[in-house]
Parts: sequence; C-alpha cells; structure tokens
Amino acid sequence: MRHFKALRTRTKFTRTWFAISLILGFALVAFSCDTGKLFSGELFTSKSKQVSTFSDFEISAKAVPEGILVTFFNIPPEIEQLTVSFADYGGSKDAELKIWDDGEPLAVMNSIGRIHMHQTCKNVIEQVRQTGTITFPFVQPGRKYEITAYYYDDAQQGWTELMARAECVADGGIYLDKDITININDAHTRVTLSNKPALTSDVQLKEMFYYISIHKGNNIETFSSEKTNDLFWDFEPKFSEHLKEAGVANGDYPVNAGVQFIIIHDNILWLLESVKTPVFTFSFQEENNAAF
Repeated sequence: MRHFKALRTRTKFTRTWFAISLILGFALVAFSCDTGKLFSGELFTSKSKQVSTFSDFEISAKAVPEGILVTFFNIPPEIEQLTVSFADYGGSKDAELKIWDDGEPLAVMNSIGRIHMHQTCKNVIEQVRQTGTITFPFVQPGRKYEITAYYYDDAQQGWTELMARAECVADGGIYLDKDITININDAHTRVTLSNKPALTSDVQLKEMFYYISIHKGNNIETFSSEKTNDLFWDFEPKFSEHLKEAGVANGDYPVNAGVQFIIIHDNILWLLESVKTPVFTFSFQEENNAAF
C-alpha cells in the first residue's frame, strides 16, 4: 500500500500528465455525462490554484480481491464536487517520462495510446463522506494504477491541480478488456470493435462512445461519436469536416481511436477508457484550410 499527502510540487511529467488528464479525462467526462460536446485543449496548461488549507488531505490505495480500495482522510469541508481517476500507463512510468521528453508528435501519440484513463463520471463527494472509501473494480491484475483525487474550484470555475495521489498494483477485480479488440480499416475511415464487454449481473453498461484524437503541435483535437450500440463507427467524412472547422492545415498527422464505456457499479457511474487502435497516420487534405 502506498500512502501520500496532498502534493504541492510537481515534476515536468506530472504537469504534462495532469494536463492530458484534463483533456482526455475531464473533456470526455463532459462529453459523456453532461454536455454532449468534446473540446480540445492545450497540453501543457491548466487553469487552477492550489489551496494550502488542503495540505492535510490524504488518500491511500491497496489491492483487494474486488479491485483497488481507495481510502480518504481529512476531506476539507468546503469540497462540494469530487472526482477520482485511475490511470493505467500500460508500462513503466520512467519509460513514459523519457518518451515525453523526446517531444516528437508520434512519440507523444504513442504514449497517449498506451495510457488508459478511468474515472468517476459524476460527483462522488457525498458517498466518500459517508463511507470514506471507493472501490475501483475494473482493473487488470498485475498492472500499476495511479489514483488521483480532484475537486472543482467554484471560485476559479475549473478543476484543481492534483490534490492527492496514490499508486497501487492490482491483484484482483473485473478486467473488462480481456477479450475486446478494436481495428482500423485500411482506408482509415472506420473503426470496428470485436465485441462489447461481458458483464456480470452487478455491472450495467449504460452507454458507449467511440472517439478519434489527432495530435497537432501542442494540441490534441478529439472528435467523438454519439452514444451508440454499434460495433463499428464510420468517422469519415465527419472527422475531416470537424478538422476543417477547427482550422487544421492539410497534412499527415499521428492519430489514434478508441472506445469508452459508461458503467454503473455499486451506485457509482464510471467512465472507462477501453481498447485503442495503434497510432496511425491520417492524411488530411482539404482545400483552402486555414493553418492552425
């Protein structure tokens, strides 16, 4: 079990990952749970402030047969909105740090392609205050997960920088991605999912979405399907139309696509980032585009 106080200093990698969390995590939560719209954002910036009175806030994480049990300590009374994320890097974080330092677009997209971000999809502060814990069951045994708690800052109208973090290697739970694959067609116009996750009676699949992300400079532009029950998504020509509206210049870009599931378990709504395609090159050619 790893036990950490709220963090007040951050490394370059932490800043990068936090910004990516906001883009690929909270942006997709906003789409899936509330607004029905996705937005793109700067990779290396975030609007937030650190509240010094929160320095006693702590979380701990430990592996249990049901998954990962997260325990909360000294929750500040002024917190009204809380979300918890579980990041699976798909490998060593030291290796990820070297990739981010390379600064190459393809390396960045390859790195993003290995990260899976799962999180609570609705405000869980009341449940956390009542029980003091959250159990995340959707884990792959043997994988390391980084758990981070965020709160919404009403004064700043945005999610804070990380409040508290813990790490845990799972040794039991529900691994939904075990028999699922996703593929891109040769024309790079459609993704196909092999099957939906096999669920037990205590797990409900509420919604699913496909998305595709393109890396351009320091931005990630993400486009998503509507909620669907289909095992395929034809993202063209709407994706190109979206890029044109976003002012993306003609060119070849590193891209990957994936699927998300909104799952209900134990009265908690989870946004789970499932399988992703390998990074591929998307050729965007649209006359009279404005350069980004």
